[in-house]
Amino acid sequence: MSTLTIHALDSVTEKRIRVKARKEKKSLNKLLKELLSGAVGVSNSCPENHRAEFQEFSGIWSDKDLKEFNQAISDLERVDEKDWQ
Repeated sequence: MSTLTIHALDSVTEKRIRVKARKEKKSLNKLLKELLSGAVGVSNSCPENHRAEFQEFSGIWSDKDLKEFNQAISDLERVDEKDWQ
């Protein structure tokens, strides 16, 4: 791990960071690491989780899209008894 220094941070930003850290009951260091990681698309909690990369696609299906999808996969819901003998 390395150490970074931020020069000439404006007072408004500093105050908001301190308030946010206090509100979330986190140290400044922990909060800043989380904010920086999130800003560059890195998650320390689960490095393999790419959920945020697909957030823009979440919840965009229309009712028509859902109906078409369900019709397309309807055959997959049928159980053929012969397959289980």
